[in-house]
Amino acid sequence: MTNDIVERNKATVAKFLAGTHSANIEDVEVIDETVVPHIVCHGFPGFPNGEFRDRESYKAFFRIFRESFSDMHFQTLKTIATEDFVSAHWEIWATHSGEFRGIRPDGARIVFDGVALYRMEEGKIAETWLTINEPLLMSQLGRDQARAA
Repeated sequence: MTNDIVERNKATVAKFLAGTHSANIEDVEVIDETVVPHIVCHGFPGFPNGEFRDRESYKAFFRIFRESFSDMHFQTLKTIATEDFVSAHWEIWATHSGEFRGIRPDGARIVFDGVALYRMEEGKIAETWLTINEPLLMSQLGRDQARAA
């Protein structure tokens, strides 16, 4: 039974990540299938204290992110799961094509990684802790603008 729960949790997170990082931004609707209505999220840039507590904010985060970064390649590097938690180490390659944190896009190709920890409830994501390698990401943005100054 335990192994079935672990595999179900891993499958839910894999489906969530595939939809939220798909080339088709409308695939963020996968959140309705994979996330509980009372989701709690921590560590998300652009939200007060990095936190929010609803599916629509989760969808908004991915939509805004996709406005800033296009031509994205997302890869899960490692997944570890238990009955209650799934952790995913991931990497994103993308083009800076829209303003992000006040930095105008310069079309630079960027790469950064991070880790997300998901607390699971009955096979759905109930809480997320996101840690992005922000120093790496931010060091790659606006380089052409910095040289022009």
